[in-house]
Amino acid sequence: MSDLSRRGFLRVGVAAAGALALAGCAGGGGGSGGAASMQFAWWGSTARHNATQQALAAFRKKRPGVQVRTQFSGWDGYWEKLATQTAGGNAPDVIQMDYSYIGEYARRGSLLDLGPYLGKGLDLSGFAKDVVDAGKINGKQYGVNFGINSMALIWNRTLAKEIGVEVPETFTWPEFGELAKKIAEKAPKGVYASEDGAQDGGAFENWLLERGKMFFTADGKLAYDEKDLTEWFTFWDGLRKAGAAAPPDVQATALGDVQNSLVATRKAVMDWAWSNQLTAYMSVTKDDIAVHAFPTGDKPGQYYKPSMLLTVSAATKRPQDAIALVNALVSDVDVATPLGSERGVPPSSAIRAALEPKASPSEKLVYAYIESLSDKVGPLPPPQPLGAGELHNKVLMNINQQVGFGKLSVAEGVSRFFDEARRVLK
Repeated sequence: MSDLSRRGFLRVGVAAAGALALAGCAGGGGGSGGAASMQFAWWGSTARHNATQQALAAFRKKRPGVQVRTQFSGWDGYWEKLATQTAGGNAPDVIQMDYSYIGEYARRGSLLDLGPYLGKGLDLSGFAKDVVDAGKINGKQYGVNFGINSMALIWNRTLAKEIGVEVPETFTWPEFGELAKKIAEKAPKGVYASEDGAQDGGAFENWLLERGKMFFTADGKLAYDEKDLTEWFTFWDGLRKAGAAAPPDVQATALGDVQNSLVATRKAVMDWAWSNQLTAYMSVTKDDIAVHAFPTGDKPGQYYKPSMLLTVSAATKRPQDAIALVNALVSDVDVATPLGSERGVPPSSAIRAALEPKASPSEKLVYAYIESLSDKVGPLPPPQPLGAGELHNKVLMNINQQVGFGKLSVAEGVSRFFDEARRVLK
């Protein structure tokens, strides 16, 4: 979500109101506008907002003639607002972009091609080639990796210890199901083993990849079928009925910032997230929070993903200033240092070298986790087609909620999902 995350992840309601409130508070961020004014938009936790404001303060010292107005919120509502702004021709100049949406915005001509600026204001020389390529769509550079992360199972080690359950170092999906049921048997009423992973796009993708499938084919069609989704929904429906996965009414309380997650509120031992979110989780609770790889399978289910990317609006009137901000955030040690690794492991080797020696305990865990996956990850899936973000963020969640509430059977939910897929995929 990624905040990453909260990740995959679109949730509505309470968080939307909070997001609008945050955006309203932040609207004037770094200045009051004017000829040398531009806007930077991002989503994230409170910890991310604070760190980004510090980075922008460092940027303003280096470019005092440029005012940066800020627009920030939680994940909820971010994409609806961005879509409205883009359609109205007033998109933010610099946009924090998720990997699941960059293909959609690039193919619609909404993003600036950054290729002409490489080596001419945009220095990515400290990036590995595959990290740079993660921001390419149809061979053009539309985004810059803002952090490297991977799927991560966040778990409340303090709560698990209180319940009296040990979480093994590795487990398969069936073994995870048995572990979740074991926790449910021992946990007090109102405490669950896991947040409901059925509606989490990252968890579902991991499960598919381990079976040799992907979300999409090369031409943008769904690469899995009704049988796959039926098995996925059935697995989680069984865990809900066993009291091992959070029921929909409890899951609905886990809105917006990670402070509302069931792990943070001690209503669940485990949550499906992305590695860069660990810092945010650890900042909102005194419990011992740990990070764990997703359940394993026959093939790699995890991969190194851009936790998010930085993109520039094709409609910007200040491309040089926008490029300067992007470059500073990913390549300038003075500007990037306040960001730490909350958005993921910095892609620039110079930034990593500067940050690692003074990394916080949570950041050190993130570095170690990413390193531990080096021989367990598969290739980065290709950018997704138009409508993909809506399908695996919104539609998956909404239909799973209806299944959880008993308004749809698993079979009806699967049928509805594929009907919606035909509608949203373009």
